[in-house]
Amino acid sequence: MSIARAITIAFVLACFSAGVVAFVSRTPASVRAAQIDHGDGTAAFTDVQIARHGAFHGPLYLAFGLGLVTQVVFLLLLRGPAIGQLAAWAQRAPGGWAVHAAIVAGVLAVAVAVIAFPLGYIRGFVIQHAWHLSTQAVPAWMLDQVKGLGLSCAFAAIAAIAFFGVVRWQPKWWWLWGAGSFTVLTAVLVFLFPIVIAPLFNRFTPLQDRVLSDRIEGLAADAGVHIDRIVVADASRRSTAENAYVAGIGASKQVVLYDTLIEGNEVDETLFVVAHEFGHEAHGDVLKGVGISAVGLFAGFAVLGWLVSSGRLLAWAGVDGPADLRLLPVLLLFALVAGLVTQPVQNAISRSFEAHADHFAFELTGDPAPAIRAFRRLAISNIADLDPPAVAVWMFYSHPPIADRIEAARAAESAKP
Repeated sequence: MSIARAITIAFVLACFSAGVVAFVSRTPASVRAAQIDHGDGTAAFTDVQIARHGAFHGPLYLAFGLGLVTQVVFLLLLRGPAIGQLAAWAQRAPGGWAVHAAIVAGVLAVAVAVIAFPLGYIRGFVIQHAWHLSTQAVPAWMLDQVKGLGLSCAFAAIAAIAFFGVVRWQPKWWWLWGAGSFTVLTAVLVFLFPIVIAPLFNRFTPLQDRVLSDRIEGLAADAGVHIDRIVVADASRRSTAENAYVAGIGASKQVVLYDTLIEGNEVDETLFVVAHEFGHEAHGDVLKGVGISAVGLFAGFAVLGWLVSSGRLLAWAGVDGPADLRLLPVLLLFALVAGLVTQPVQNAISRSFEAHADHFAFELTGDPAPAIRAFRRLAISNIADLDPPAVAVWMFYSHPPIADRIEAARAAESAKP
């Protein structure tokens, strides 16, 4: 099978999957456009709200499953003559093995993006617009996809050069050196994200609200954390969703607030969200995340090394050794499966971090009541799943379900002296 035919088959499957998701997501306009009252933050979510949010998330869960199947089918189709054709074409280019690895990885990144596009358009544009979450027009959305593709190609090329470089340099212990090399790349990526990658998609400006800024500085002093930069992202140019996050390590560290968060919340609610982010900083969660990634990479490379040394993986892939460029689709398939298997563990750890950051914020602000209002507003504004299936929480949720976070805030409020 040629690589063109493999891409065509996978793309047709992706288009069919996108059609299925589009059909399933046909929620009545009256439900999608309903103006839901945020309430005073004390009432429970109504059955109407729970059903409405469930109608939004159901197609997204389906899209994930169909997208996963499409990727697996594509990578399986590449194994054999298709990837051999691509590798032979790349090896005609001057520049040596590193250039050849970068070319093959870049072409595969483009192919994966092309195959992911139909579902991505339905999930990331059509559904988001139907539910009034997206504020982008098609050209702006497409520009984001092009930027994302450029980053994917760059990351794929760097990763391929790193992997095959280590294999060529350390043919016996490549899996150990590979784990170390990819851990370093992960740390570099975390460092560069807020200063190189994020600005490609958003404009970041200093917080202009002096009252809010002064109160945030007071919170930081009370928390005993030092953050050089608290910036506001122009998220409203892309979405109505509200969010905040801590990004970077060392000199690149910063707290980011969405402009939608500041505009949509009272000051005490915004302060709780900031206090939550300070909790991540106080607990060193970003660095812990890098450490956990290092453990995962070591385990993954160890398993990969065992499969390669046993000869089973190489025989199934039809390649001569781990330095063979034709192994790339199988490596991608291994990474996909490994990520899927470890995702529940990663999410469980992340949910623990988030719950601890919530409790830190309850104590720091001294008043859990704004947290309850903030959780409720974020749930409504971001159309969070208010009653997610247990398997969805286990598989997808990096944060505790919103109902659990509200219950924790209420328990903290009840425990106040």
